[in-house]
Amino acid sequence: MTADFVTSEFTKAPDGKFYKIAALSELTLNKLHTVEIEGRNIAIVRTSAGVFSIGNSCPHMGAPMCQGSIHGTMLPSDPDEYVYGEDAQVIRCPWHGYEFSIRTGESIAGAFHGRVPAYEIEVRDDVVFASLTRVKR
Repeated sequence: MTADFVTSEFTKAPDGKFYKIAALSELTLNKLHTVEIEGRNIAIVRTSAGVFSIGNSCPHMGAPMCQGSIHGTMLPSDPDEYVYGEDAQVIRCPWHGYEFSIRTGESIAGAFHGRVPAYEIEVRDDVVFASLTRVKR
């Protein structure tokens, strides 16, 4: 999955906390888009589960998360049972396959001690706004 650089020139919303990124329709479903806000490179993705914003650097070795893939993951289950879940809510690092929640940035199942920053995002009247404020766990 490739990403595109949307722009680094954003209009600050009247609340002063969010930046206008793009119309919702401009964000292709399940495609990671990179943007730079105040010198910080972040990835924005629209999935069937919503619109999310995360840091664009894996905490393991700095891989560009915008080159990762969006999917779900296997959930804890009984022996010989395989349960898939969290569809469209997990990003997989392109270098080593570590998985992180695009909602919280936390490592899936604690496989890695660290997290990708997850930032607040809002959709207002079909326009996507991103903030550099981290999502609360």
